[in-house]
Amino acid sequence: MEQALTATPDVANIPSISSSAMLVQLNVSVWTARKQDKAATAKIAREAGASDKAGIYNKNILAGCIELEDLKRFVGNARNDHYAMTAPWSDMGLRLIPTTAFFDYVNHMTGLEQEYWRLYKLFEDEYSWRISNLLAQQKELGTMFDQNEYPPVDGLRRKFGWTLSKQPVPESGHFSLDMPNEQQEMLKREYDEFYGAQLQGVANDIWSRLKKNLETVLRQLSPKDEFDANGNQKYNRLYDSVFDTSLELIRMMRDFNMTGDTRMTMVADQLENALYGVNTDALKNSESLRLEKQQEVKDIIRNLPSLDI
Repeated sequence: MEQALTATPDVANIPSISSSAMLVQLNVSVWTARKQDKAATAKIAREAGASDKAGIYNKNILAGCIELEDLKRFVGNARNDHYAMTAPWSDMGLRLIPTTAFFDYVNHMTGLEQEYWRLYKLFEDEYSWRISNLLAQQKELGTMFDQNEYPPVDGLRRKFGWTLSKQPVPESGHFSLDMPNEQQEMLKREYDEFYGAQLQGVANDIWSRLKKNLETVLRQLSPKDEFDANGNQKYNRLYDSVFDTSLELIRMMRDFNMTGDTRMTMVADQLENALYGVNTDALKNSESLRLEKQQEVKDIIRNLPSLDI
């Protein structure tokens, strides 16, 4: 049975993390090249007998531009990497990264930024060609073509950007404000409550990722409700990427355990003992090993805290 999550930790009992973690924020912009076509919207609504407010028709003014689609797809994957390597801290986009993982994170994101601008340059070259050959775009869009919707090449760069900001984690003890002591103490208490809640949120995020991953691992290890022609039990397909994620989560449970949660340490140890040295080939070739690991993963899931928060 899942155990209930602990309450928001008492900040007074939490070791300072200002020297063991950083806050990072990634802002990436990319031009979608999509424009609302009011005439087409009105025409579709009129033909459907609907109000003009019933829907909106957006056209892709760079239809068929593979370079832009590649760039947009890359940005989505880069954001996913950023989210996977960090934990949420605030609604404004700040995310927490332990100093133990900070160097690898920055190196990875620097490589992604370089690739972003390489892909942008490929798109810029393609866009320059398209602007000089607008007749081709007119054929793509027909009567929806509007030359004024295409920004000049020298203004295209402003529609793209990559910024990774980094800052220390503030603590209430750092407050030094020009106001009465009573008000300062009230602000410190309020921040301590926020601080404790954010740390618990970091832990909850790790638990949530782990539970989702282990449920997938368990499903892949489990037998199907069917047998082959020879009467042998069939099993679900195993994916290396899912098990690689489990190993990465072991590292994250250790790095992101800012409150010294003994349960998180215990679960990390259990998962490490269960999965290290085990690969999908060994599991495919040994039914007994597969069933053994299935039970171990099932036991770990039972030890996870409840995520009904």
